[in-house]
Amino acid sequence: MMNINDYKNQNCECGKPQRAKPRFLTHRVSEAEAGRSVQSLLRNEMQLSGGLAARLKRVENGITLNGAKVFSNVRAAEGDIIAAAIGFCPERCGKLPFEVLFEDEDLLIINKPAGAAVHGSRYDDSVPSIELAVNEYYGDEGFFHPVSRLDRGTTGVMTIAKNGYMHERLSACLHTDSYVRFYIGICHGWLGANTGTVDMPIKREDGPSVRRVIDPCGAEAITDFRLLKDYGFNGCRGFAAEKNEQAENIVIKKENDAQRYENKSGLTPVEFRLRTGRTHQIRVHAAAVGHPLAGDWLYGTEEPELIGRPALHSYRLEFVHPLRGEKLCIKAELPQEIAQRPLNITMPRT
Repeated sequence: MMNINDYKNQNCECGKPQRAKPRFLTHRVSEAEAGRSVQSLLRNEMQLSGGLAARLKRVENGITLNGAKVFSNVRAAEGDIIAAAIGFCPERCGKLPFEVLFEDEDLLIINKPAGAAVHGSRYDDSVPSIELAVNEYYGDEGFFHPVSRLDRGTTGVMTIAKNGYMHERLSACLHTDSYVRFYIGICHGWLGANTGTVDMPIKREDGPSVRRVIDPCGAEAITDFRLLKDYGFNGCRGFAAEKNEQAENIVIKKENDAQRYENKSGLTPVEFRLRTGRTHQIRVHAAAVGHPLAGDWLYGTEEPELIGRPALHSYRLEFVHPLRGEKLCIKAELPQEIAQRPLNITMPRT
């Protein structure tokens, strides 16, 4: 049986074994909770999943009551302290090649650079990955649990849980008001309104392709959009100011329902909010309504003279920390290839 206090990290770049401290989640039993089983308190008050609670039963000191190992059917009394070993607090053993936006015992939120895959490739180890960088940062492979993933060409805010418990808690919040992601994208043309929603189901294209397509039989996919008209819209190559005064809050449910502006060289900065999380969702929806992202070689046109990747950046995350209970707003500044000419976009004021 594994003893949670014996875990050692042998991979630190300094060459010395590092002990990772156990990460315990604790709960003091209230008067109202007295008499309930440890299992009930773990599941309902501490919000451990059934799978995690079951795994901890097989770990020495995985679940304790007042410091002693306990069976989950034991009844707790007022003032008792229940502790669950939800993971480890890793020791930092290196440096990350990208910006850390937020870090605590359970979370690492980074500003993902373009060109880095989230997971390492089993076929090509020359491809840089966030997973490999995080493993080297902590000197071990046990602390990488991505909550939300970004395409290789997409930059910006990306959340990584350091343990399975936090991963489960945040995954349960995805696409709710407790975990909201905002992106900035540069689209060709004008979507037909200042604000609106694209509601089109997405599925994987048949065959070996990585492309996704709009299909009535696909999974639900909903994207809100908002024109960033205060940030260069009127100056975006060929657009007329009066376009800003047209329809609000349109809902697009069929391909090509959005108006196609005749000047195809026009570029529009758009804020997107994901209400679902399908692969390539923003890219597919933008292309489906006739306004693909600049530089999107898969769903639009490759434009190396403009930008060498799809012009999409995850710039803001608003979420409620599952353990702290506080609402956090994490932002990632626009990368140079979007902020500088010829796109020349600035961050929205929120």
